[in-house]
Amino acid sequence: DMAFARVELNTITYNTGVSACGKGGQWAPALGLLADMTLAHVELDSITYNAAIRACEHGPSWQHSLALFSNMSVQFPEASGIQLDSVINVCRIVSAWVLACNLLREELN
Repeated sequence: DMAFARVELNTITYNTGVSACGKGGQWAPALGLLADMTLAHVELDSITYNAAIRACEHGPSWQHSLALFSNMSVQFPEASGIQLDSVINVCRIVSAWVLACNLLREELN
């Protein structure tokens, strides 16, 4: 438990954990950390969303990337370019080209 080890639980430490989960292909623990952040009233930032989107880009979890992008776009409309790139990459991985084009079209309008 990170709190027991006296590590400060803040956006940066959680972002590091979400990113590490993503690099290890562990999308469910990454989403669990997002839930923990919300429960602990730790602010999610655009880096948090990007790390979580990337953690969900493979396998059956790719649709979580779309939901995360949608949530993030509402909170951080100015930062959505980086995350849009990540979501379009997810669409590329799962061959969802029509969805990628629709997302891009929405962002341009």
